[in-house]
Amino acid sequence: MRETYGAVLPGMNLSDLTGKLIVIEGTDGVGRSTQINLLKPWLEQQGRAVLDTGMTRSELAGKGIKQAKEGHTLGRVTLSLFYTTDFADRLENEIVPALRAGFVVLTDRYIYSLMARAVVRGIDLPWLRNVYGFALKPDAVFYLRIGVDDLIPRVVFSRGFDYWESGMDLHPSEDMYESFRKYQTSLLAQFEVLAKEYGFEVVDASGEIRSVFDQLRDGIGRVLSGEPQEPIFSVRQPGGESEEATQLPAAPASEGAVETPAKAHAAANAVDGDDTK
Repeated sequence: MRETYGAVLPGMNLSDLTGKLIVIEGTDGVGRSTQINLLKPWLEQQGRAVLDTGMTRSELAGKGIKQAKEGHTLGRVTLSLFYTTDFADRLENEIVPALRAGFVVLTDRYIYSLMARAVVRGIDLPWLRNVYGFALKPDAVFYLRIGVDDLIPRVVFSRGFDYWESGMDLHPSEDMYESFRKYQTSLLAQFEVLAKEYGFEVVDASGEIRSVFDQLRDGIGRVLSGEPQEPIFSVRQPGGESEEATQLPAAPASEGAVETPAKAHAAANAVDGDDTK
């Protein structure tokens, strides 16, 4: 039976959440969104219904967080609780309904990124565990691990440094480059702590996009092994007889399982923005 880390949200029945909750974690710019953009069509080719979600996408709080961060004035507790509100809204109105319908839910970050960011900003970890106690335990967490020396060139040669990704609100340095290095080093250290505590499956994200995808594909395949691949709903044929739902073509098991079109390939060469979705 599915579990939470603490209290259960009112009205939530954990026994009927039959889908799979898969988390892709990692720091800013590591390539989470790129991988989800490859994983989703791969899963759909197998006939699986997929929901992808991520931070600041809730109807309730997502837009407000983005607007508030433009002012660079949010306090650490306010920022943390703002993100908690966003997560709770998406959990109740997106993630739980999708799991109830048997979907595979791919989420770009989860409570672990929120906890790591908050701890670096001086918020007490036991308090954070209590705040996020209502979160569902995922079926798997894949942590895209990268060193800061590999991360910096990706950011420099793509979009450049961002105020929040550089931890400028903490004033570690007047220089944004040094600030980014110090903040991301601290953030990566917190991810290592959380990886041990919550049992992340670690994926080396320093290699090529395809190599990272292959690792994720194999890991997710293990999580989903034995699960039905047919769509949930049957399709009524013109003659009136209901037949079994038509299964979509399964993705080949070979290296060519996912063909990346030109558009996806271009996107794959870009790194994630911070909470851009």
